Amino acid sequence: MMWRVRTTLPDRPGLLARIATACGEAGVNIVAMQVFRTAAGAVDDLVVDASDEWTEVGLAELFGAAGGTDVAVTRTGEDSLSDPPTRYLQAVHEIIEEGRDVEEVLRELLQTEPPDVADYGGHDVLDLQRRSGTVLRISRAVPFTPVERARAQALLSLVSDAGMDVPLIAPSPHHPLPLVREATLADIEAVSALHGRCSVDTLYQRYQVPLRLPMTTRLARRLVLPEGGIALVVQLGLSVVGHGVLEPRGDRWTFQLLVEDAWQAHGLGTRLVREAAGRAKGLGAEHLTFIAAGSSDTMLRAVGAAGLVARVERHDGSMHITAPLGSVQAIASA
Repeated sequence: MMWRVRTTLPDRPGLLARIATACGEAGVNIVAMQVFRTAAGAVDDLVVDASDEWTEVGLAELFGAAGGTDVAVTRTGEDSLSDPPTRYLQAVHEIIEEGRDVEEVLRELLQTEPPDVADYGGHDVLDLQRRSGTVLRISRAVPFTPVERARAQALLSLVSDAGMDVPLIAPSPHHPLPLVREATLADIEAVSALHGRCSVDTLYQRYQVPLRLPMTTRLARRLVLPEGGIALVVQLGLSVVGHGVLEPRGDRWTFQLLVEDAWQAHGLGTRLVREAAGRAKGLGAEHLTFIAAGSSDTMLRAVGAAGLVARVERHDGSMHITAPLGSVQAIASA
């Protein structure tokens, strides 16, 4: 299995040799490497080949013990071995000659798919300026290097001259103030209606299986009164536009949320995450695991925006984001 490892090394002789020695002794093969200079030292970007028993956490510990700091480890593939400048030149051809969307191409180049991350602390944001004056924002769980920022901006500036990047239309603002509260039996109809307004993709991100609608009364009741847990809703006026379930699973507490498509990217998921963390702390939990489909980083963004530092793992197509609650203020349940 191949992994991309990014780590900062102080500007001292011998540290890179120490990294190479540690990898050699552990049976981890370094197959590619780039070094980026920063004010904090040198950021080493390595691609390593390791046996199947290695995990992102184990590799992070290996590089940390060898002297690396701010270690980020993510899965990668054979394309990471190609020459980066050549990949960017090919990307320009794909955008101009083949009509590919510039944002889609940049996300592939910058590998923004949600990875397994040890000690996730929030997304890094890359704001790219179009010649039209608008901004293309891209973010990912692993920090961008200065070289990546420069390459992405150069690519966008080049294809902008060809008129290929069309800025997205911003959604119209919503004025009512959202209320996050505990769900009651009176919310059964509203929660069922919320699910009916959500797209198939949004429902899949929440449940990781196709959800059959219309919803049965039994399922709707469980969603507002989960056994041993708490349901939360986001209310706007008379409508429920967000919902989450906080419940125990074995020896841990978990939380899964759903936000109506039209209300996504308005901070409602972050508010649900904060509320769930406080409620879980009030119930005596020391950690809380947020669960979402492994193909989306929406939950990762919400957890990071809520100020939680978390560990991210994949389990059978789903993403488990576990955050300690030591610094979270407890919220008593009704």
